Parts: sequence; C-alpha cells; structure tokens
Amino acid sequence: MSRLEKLEHRIDQKLRRVLRSSSSNQEREPIEVYRAILDEVTSRIDALPRGRLNFAYSRVSVRVLLTNSERRRSYELVLIEADPLTRDIKSRFEEKKVEYPTRFKVDVELVDSLPLDVSERGFDVSYSNSPASAAGPDTIRIQLTVLVGNAESNQYEFAKHRINVGRLAEVLDAEMRTLRRNDIALKDDSTAENSAVSRAHAHLEYDLDTNRFRLFDDGSAHGTTVIRDGSVIPVPQGNSKGILLQPFDEIILGNVRIRFQYTGT
Repeated sequence: MSRLEKLEHRIDQKLRRVLRSSSSNQEREPIEVYRAILDEVTSRIDALPRGRLNFAYSRVSVRVLLTNSERRRSYELVLIEADPLTRDIKSRFEEKKVEYPTRFKVDVELVDSLPLDVSERGFDVSYSNSPASAAGPDTIRIQLTVLVGNAESNQYEFAKHRINVGRLAEVLDAEMRTLRRNDIALKDDSTAENSAVSRAHAHLEYDLDTNRFRLFDDGSAHGTTVIRDGSVIPVPQGNSKGILLQPFDEIILGNVRIRFQYTGT
C-alpha cells in the first residue's frame, strides 16, 4: 500500500468512526464491512525482490458478525451471492500486478458472535493454503531432465503440486531471511547457461481442473519458453494461467534446457 493509499485509508476510517458515533444505530452497513474486508486482505500483499508483489494464500476465510437477523438477506447480497469478494480481490491483485495462487478463493460465513478483539470491526479473517497444494495419493508423478545447464542433479522426479526452479537452492533477502526454496536449483556459477537463470525464475504447478501441470514464469530477467514439436511458445510473465505442459516439452530458462515428462500416478 502506497503512502497516499495509507493516508486515504486512515481518513476513511476516521470518517466512518465519526459517522457511527453520531448515529443511534451502531451497526455497520454491509457495504462498509465489504470494503473493510477488501482492505484487510490486500494489506497482506508481500513485496519481493525485483519489484514483484505476491499474495501467498490460496484460501481466505471470513466470518462476518450478523447482529440483526432481519438484515441477513442484505449481507448475503453484498458479501456472498455471486462470490463478489473473490472477484473483486482478484481484480485488485491484477490491477497491482500481484502474483497469487491460481485457485484463490474467499469463503464468507455469517455468524452470531466473534471474539472480543475483532467484534468491534464486525468481521474476522483467517488465511490458509488449500490442501491441494500438498502431495496426495492421486498426485501425478513427473520427471524433469536437465539437458543443458549445470544443476545439482541431471534428473529429478517429483510427486508434488508445485516445483520451483531457479538459481541457488535457497533464495534469501537482504536480511538473510528465506524467500523461496528451489526444487531444481541451477548452480550459481559462471557458465553461460546458468548465468541467464534468475534466482526465482519459474515454477510448475499442478492444475486440478485438467489433471496436468502448468508452467509459470516468476518475473525472470531473461524469460521462459516452451519448445514443442519445433514450435516456440513464450510463457507470459505476471498474472497468467501459464502454459499447459505436454509430454516431452522442453522448458527453456534463459539458456538452460529441461525436458518434461509424465511418469504416472
């Protein structure tokens, strides 16, 4: 959030408190709660190296306090029907070019009570990652073979839903805190192939809808492409659906080449 946005947010909050204190009805309006939830969720955006922005959670659970049962329908229309929070938060992410999980979802529940520390604002938000991000019994196994480039191994096999690829096994920030761990780590040497690979270059992610893997570029300096049957397919940077991988696709990270294969369930 920029300084101007923070200032506008503080002014908005003060105005809302003044309006509530001057009113005999202390209950917050549904649209007011809605906007406050939007601000709360987008405040969890993390700043990463190279100016990238990231939201780490695939699932946001919101409990909204309903003090007047006669207003249930109003709350449902504003907060629940047609899943407006998922839609509008995604729109904010895309406007700000924020990276976020492909299966991002907001769940809203109307409740009769909340803990005292959050009851005044009228809602409570919790963050988690979908269990689908972990390996399960139906996880498809894949094999990645480094054809060109200097990695810790020439061949890898995985049965997990996300595989990070980049230079170095562990990516640290200026304060030596871990930002990311690469499952396929290209060595940090002076070879022409490896030097064009970014520390957080790309990742593969399992797509439950297609039962296949997609390839995403994570804002790399030299780009990511796929070679398939002689055709070159660029992988879009930023928020995108990635590229759906097919057997024997070659993944090009800068000058490094990695062959992709499915090996079974």
